[in-house]
Parts: sequence; C-alpha cells; structure tokens
Amino acid sequence: MNLADLEVLTFDCQATGANPQKGHLLEIGWVRTYAAATLNPETLNVSADRVALPADVDIPPAVQRVTGITRADAPAALPAADIWQKLTRTARQIADRDQMEKCPIVIHYYRFEKAFLEHLHVQQDRSAVFPFNIICTHEIAKRLLPGLPRRGLRAVAGYFGHSVPPQRRSGAHAVATAVIWQHFAEQLAAEQGVTDLDQLNSWLKNTTPQTRTGRDYPMKPDIRLNLPDKPGIYRMLRSNGDLLYIGKATSLKQRVNSYFRQKGSHAEHTLEMLSQAADLDVTRTGSALEAAVLESDEIKRYSPPYNVALQTGKRKLTFFSRDLENWGARPDAAHCIGPLPAGLTTTAMNAFAGWHKDSERRTDDFLQNTYDILGVPPAYAPEPDCLIEGLTLFQGKHLRRLKKPSALRVIAGLGRVLWAERLAAIAEAKLAAAAETDEEAPDGALEESEEEPSWTPEAVARGIEHAIMRGALMIRRARWLCVLSESSLAWASRNADGQRKSVLLFENGAVGARKNLPVGKETPLSAGHIKKTRDRQKSFDVTTYERLRVVTTELRRLVNEGRKIELRLGPTGILTGRQLARLLPWV
Repeated sequence: MNLADLEVLTFDCQATGANPQKGHLLEIGWVRTYAAATLNPETLNVSADRVALPADVDIPPAVQRVTGITRADAPAALPAADIWQKLTRTARQIADRDQMEKCPIVIHYYRFEKAFLEHLHVQQDRSAVFPFNIICTHEIAKRLLPGLPRRGLRAVAGYFGHSVPPQRRSGAHAVATAVIWQHFAEQLAAEQGVTDLDQLNSWLKNTTPQTRTGRDYPMKPDIRLNLPDKPGIYRMLRSNGDLLYIGKATSLKQRVNSYFRQKGSHAEHTLEMLSQAADLDVTRTGSALEAAVLESDEIKRYSPPYNVALQTGKRKLTFFSRDLENWGARPDAAHCIGPLPAGLTTTAMNAFAGWHKDSERRTDDFLQNTYDILGVPPAYAPEPDCLIEGLTLFQGKHLRRLKKPSALRVIAGLGRVLWAERLAAIAEAKLAAAAETDEEAPDGALEESEEEPSWTPEAVARGIEHAIMRGALMIRRARWLCVLSESSLAWASRNADGQRKSVLLFENGAVGARKNLPVGKETPLSAGHIKKTRDRQKSFDVTTYERLRVVTTELRRLVNEGRKIELRLGPTGILTGRQLARLLPWV
C-alpha cells in the first residue's frame, strides 16, 4: 500500500519518569489518520486518556509544570488495562484495513514510547504478538532534514508550519506527529522514491544519517541580509505566520544576522525556535530605548512562545497596607505601599510583619511565619531546631533595628544596610575580576546558586536577611517607578545633522510623546508631573510595571555609555546622569 494511503496511528505518551522501571504512565494519546488526508489538525479525531496512578505515586513538580497534569485530575483517570484495550482494538481495525499483520504506529522519538508500549504489552497481553510496527519520524528527520538545527517534535512540526501547545500533552503531540508524517510521506516519495512501507523500512536500514556539518535554517538569507543598521524590534515567524519570538536591537541588521552564524553558540530553545523561523517582520524605532519599550509591550500583548522572561503569564501586582499585614489588588487609602509584584518576596514581607508582631510572644504562627519568610517548599525547609538557632543568630545580629515598632521601618532600614553590603561585594568582585584579567569586569549582580539549600543556623539567618533585602529593594523600586511614570527623559544622540536631544514624555506609565530637540532647548515637562503618588499608582498594571522596569534597565545602559542625560520630574526637579548613576543601583 502506498504510504500516502496507509492508515496509521500517530502516538504519544507522558510519564513520571524516563522508562517503565523508573516512571509511571500519566497519559496516552493517539490519532487515527493517513498521510493523503487533507490534513486540518483541528478536525482530527484525537483520543487522549489520563492513566490512573498507584495511590503511593506522586507526580514530580517538574513533570506537573511541563504537562499541567496534577493529582487533581485523578477522578478522570482510567486504568491502564482499559486504555490498552481501546488502543489494541483500534490497532486491529487499522491492521485489517491495511491488510497487514501489525498496525503501523508513527512516533516521533520512538525509544521513549516503545519502552512503555512493550511494558504495557507484557503486563496486559503477554501471550499475544506485539501488535505494532513502529515508524520513527525522528529517524526520518535525521535523513531528510540533516541540517535543521533541532529535530525534536516541536522543532520539526514548527518547521512544517504547525504550532505545538507549550504544555506537553499526549493528544497535542499525536496531532503534531500526524502533521509531520503527512509532510514526510510526501517528501519521501518526491525526493527518495520511497512510496510504501517495505521501501521505507529498507531505506531507513540502508541509509546512514548525515553527519551535521552546518545548520540549514528555514529562513532564506535575503529576508535578513538587507535589514537596516538601525534600532527597532524584530519578530520571528513560522511559515504559517505564527509569531515565535520578539526581540529588540540597537542594529536590526547585526542582531538578526547574529542568529544565523554557522558556529554561533545558542541555547537549546533558541535553536528550536530557529528551526521553525521562516519569515521576519521588523519595526524601526527612533532609539534602542524605544525598541526595548516596544518589545516589552508587544511581548505582553502577544505572548510569543519563545519569549519567556517578559511574558505576563499569571503575574499580578499587589499593594500593601503600611503595617504590611493586608494587601489589595488596587491602591487605596488602606493599601498605599506598591506596586509590588506578587510572589515570594511579597509573601515574605507579609510573613515578616506577622513574625515581627509576634517575636516577643512566640505565638503558634511564629515558626510558620519564619518558614514563609525563607520562601522554600516544605520539603526543603530547615528542621525546627535549626530554624530556631538561625532566628537567634539573626535577632542577635540586628537587635537594635528589630526594636523599631514598624515592620515596614525594619525592612526599609535593615534592607538598605544589607543592600549596601551587597553593592560593596559586587564592586569588590568586579575589581578582583579586573585585576585577574587586566580588563574591566562586566556589569551585573553576583550570581546566586540554584542548588537546593543546605541548611545551617547561619544559612537560616542569611535567608531571612536576603528576604528583607529583597523586600526593601521592591519597595524602593515601586516608589521609583511611580516617579518615572510621569516624567520626561532626555538624552544626547546623533542623527545625520549632528548632535541632538532625544526626548520621551511618559504619561500614565506609557510613552505619551517622542520629540527630537536641539541640544540647548529645555526638556519639556510631562503632562502628569503634578499627579500625586496615589493617582500614579492607579495607572499600574503588570504591563506598565514591566515597561518602566525595562526603561530603568535602558537608563542604566545610557549612564554606562556616558551619555548626557536629564530626567525631568517637575518644574525644578531634574536628575542628571551623575545623579542617576548613584540612584539606579538602589532600584
């Protein structure tokens, strides 16, 4: 039977571990299809079932994160035996239609799924013949697409213009495999003369995948080689027009073409994206700063799958009361501290307020508040004795400051001292690095270890200090962003006519207007410069917060470049580059 007319199952499964000896099946999915079908992925009949787990088996957090499958899904789960019966019944129907002994089953990376299929077969139907003839599309991809930077399921499906959802679910992966199979069946016939299953098996057996000597990108060079040497943002697109990634550039030409160097070093997710990017869309901006702002706004608006850092996701802002014991989603008379990004830092601040209030009385919530200050999962938390010893160390070291009646004043005062020590450590590290290499050390904070904490009383004390330092930084940043939200930013730049002054007017936290002025002309005021802090806070959402945080990062860049800068806050309030150089490390 011709490959195009061969009915197949495309198959995928998800599990708690890499093989049946170390993991349990979570989900099984398949699609019954054939390559000659006019394939509309949305109309495919997908079968996907959750597999019932043994009562004593937990789903690892990393697996929950990438699949979205949790124990809450357990009521809908089916016994593996029931799913196996459904699968093998469908396989027999397909084998009968194809007039074959076994059902052709198409899997993108067969080694993972094959182990679980064979395990199920032994458990449920040991006496019968294994009912599947496995076709691996990854092995086909290695031969037909030897130069594609990455050949995983997401990369190859995207290369053919199909979007795979971010969460790893069996049904969606079976659909993606069906798309890949359709395209490969066409390509095998057209390029290799392979038209039936016997020829395919022979071709796979007798051909060796080419050694990768370079990278063949889907995007044609002429799309990117004529880009302007100007600032702006670029959008990487799939062949079907789907948006993959948005980036900013001081020079669109240099930045975009840097992706396509044959020996360029890229992260795995970048290579996966480049395996799919077939087209490009660009927008020029007046400056690199405006490009950074536009990039941040568009990422929030469109959530491209390969932009992770600036996506809104489930992030929220919060506003605290002055005692830090209550919070709300919007600012008002009772909630005037903010905006603060909700998360571990704000949880730690609230817990510290409760801890500070109970530190003399030692109520039942005292230890729990301390755990919340540290912000670690219960499985990684220190033992109670270690926690209490760490608390004693922390209190003894900062006794005078802890006697202040307000938790907010403790966080602000102690956090400022701790941040000053942190900045001094960063400066010392830069000097040491510069002395070793005889070069200027790069900018940036000290890197923090991502390893699981090893708790000692000293580590507990440092963990509490770190939470307080972060809380103080977030409060200072909130005040700074409120100031920045209604301001005028001017910096020296050049155009074809020589020196000029670029000006951005911020209103309600967004760029309200852009001007190019002669160097000697006064920087105009923002229309909202008279607004009170409470009114400025009302204009904030996650997009506004992130936009102004990006502006702050770009301000640091302008200061480091030695540009002449003015940040005008009011009729008489102007911060110069020198003043900003002292202020920015604190926000």
